[in-house]
Amino acid sequence: MCETGSFVTGMHDTGGGRSVRTPQVVEDILQRVGDRPDIGTREVSRAVNVPHSIVWRVLRDEGLHPYHVQKVQALIPADYAPRVEFARWFLQQLAAQPDFSAHVLFMDESTFTREGISNTHNLRVYF
Repeated sequence: MCETGSFVTGMHDTGGGRSVRTPQVVEDILQRVGDRPDIGTREVSRAVNVPHSIVWRVLRDEGLHPYHVQKVQALIPADYAPRVEFARWFLQQLAAQPDFSAHVLFMDESTFTREGISNTHNLRVYF
């Protein structure tokens, strides 16, 4: 246990030579997901040569969860006037109360592409 981090001894088959969960394996998994947040867990499993369940456990232990990307709206020309009105209102609030922006929750939940068309049916992003 102290040497390998596992109770499995050399006399048992560990599943076709796949490696166990080591700090290097955890780092490799996190690096691959960091480089490509939309990568599938099975693809990471094959690349790092660990069971699929280990990839899931590492991601869960690191607080990473798969999020399904879902398009909800798009900007149209009629949106310009309300956006300008909101920007002016916001500037007025800042003039009256300089720390106003510290009390506002800003969120970026939109994804825009030049084409405006994307198939997100099987897309998951890990955050």
